[in-house]
Amino acid sequence: MSAHRIVLVEDDDDLRLIASMSLESIGGHKVLALESGARAVDEAANFIPDLLILDVSMPVMDGPQTLAALRQQPALRDVPAVFLTAHTQAKQVAHYRSVGAVDVIAKPFDPKQLCARVQAVLDLPKAKREQAVMSWAPTEAGGLPEATPTALVVEDDPGVRYLLNFILQQQGWRVLEAHDGPQALEAIKKGEVTDVVLMDIMLPGIDGLKLLVLLRAEGRWRGVPVMMLTAKGDETSVARAYAAGASDYLGKPFEPADLAARLKRLRNRPA
Repeated sequence: MSAHRIVLVEDDDDLRLIASMSLESIGGHKVLALESGARAVDEAANFIPDLLILDVSMPVMDGPQTLAALRQQPALRDVPAVFLTAHTQAKQVAHYRSVGAVDVIAKPFDPKQLCARVQAVLDLPKAKREQAVMSWAPTEAGGLPEATPTALVVEDDPGVRYLLNFILQQQGWRVLEAHDGPQALEAIKKGEVTDVVLMDIMLPGIDGLKLLVLLRAEGRWRGVPVMMLTAKGDETSVARAYAAGASDYLGKPFEPADLAARLKRLRNRPA
């Protein structure tokens, strides 16, 4: 793995530190870490970078605006760019692609995954960089295969939550967690939109049925499949869940193979 020069623009101090340290200590790269688009416009060209990594949501100049400004400088016109963002819906990814990004890395990110994704972009020939489809995760040098699906698991029982997490990860899913109703509502209002949601009906604070109604009221979550988790034999709750917009339900206790098969069907169903 050869060292490269990377300009990192991230307004969050903690994320900027984590990302820059990861890229330097794990990736072996030289990083110019900046906190704003304005500083990037002033300083990036003199650093002679091989790659630009830009946070999407920044004050004053966001990531796409910063990239547009950097592209006005001849030295940066052909430097590949990657976006960091918590917003990775298909339409948003398509927009990032349209403004010239080669890849998009979802927040929160794993430091090793960040370095692997960055190295995959750097290893691509220029022609392939231009054709690269965003939000893909590399499995081998020079390749950017199919996107890793993400699930939001809303479950207050630690044992069940651990089991769901384990099964999902074994099936190749990335997992986000919420441990109660209020935490789940925060994820729905402000968090990353996932490929599927697994939600317990009986939750402290706000129950799963109320959360489902609130989720369906959020435009960005409207088409996301939701699997409700419920005690077997609770037909009334199941009927209410379907009426509120559930896509499927799974009775507890459940078989891992059944869960995996249902998740596959939900992910492959038409939007």
